[in-house]
Amino acid sequence: MTLDFFLNRSSAVLLIFILSAAVAGFVTKSPAWRTAFGIAGVIGALLIAISTRSAFEWTASAVERPSPPGLLLLVVVAIATIMNRPLVTSAEFRFGTLMLAVAGLVLYPAAVGFFDYDSYVLGYSGYLLPAAVAVVLVYAIYRGYFITALALNAAILVFLFGTRQSLNLWDYVVDPVAWIIATATWIAIAIRFLVVRVSAKKVLAPA
Repeated sequence: MTLDFFLNRSSAVLLIFILSAAVAGFVTKSPAWRTAFGIAGVIGALLIAISTRSAFEWTASAVERPSPPGLLLLVVVAIATIMNRPLVTSAEFRFGTLMLAVAGLVLYPAAVGFFDYDSYVLGYSGYLLPAAVAVVLVYAIYRGYFITALALNAAILVFLFGTRQSLNLWDYVVDPVAWIIATATWIAIAIRFLVVRVSAKKVLAPA
């Protein structure tokens, strides 16, 4: 119960911290001040009451418990926000977020009824999802993406030891918050690519 209590709120803590530190980034480049703003944001969310619960509790109930890859993604984003480092320049970050975006795209639209087949059942039995996770893990190790490999190994271990109530492997591989962040990352990458390409065409166009 204690583990559930902390893990169910870890996403909320990190999300509020990231948003507060990102806002602070508009007025300061200091990592110390950004960290302070992030902590202040979490404290403020605990103190602000909305109806019968604090803003923090509302956030925690909305995002719930993260998957190990999702939790590690939030930690990486939090550190990058503090240090003002562009994550999209990292090949491993692009790979990890792409895998999360694809996983969520396979899972969530089908799970809510957009397709006739519910892909969520793949996490209960069979070899397709475990094989896909194994392939991604082997590739991550081969490319030296050790943070990604760590996240996947953590997901596998947590699943095997049954530390969560869910018996579905999907819940340990991806979560909605991680999917949204990963998808938003790749939408931003695609937009940036298109903008650069259009700009290049305009420069090269004959007068």
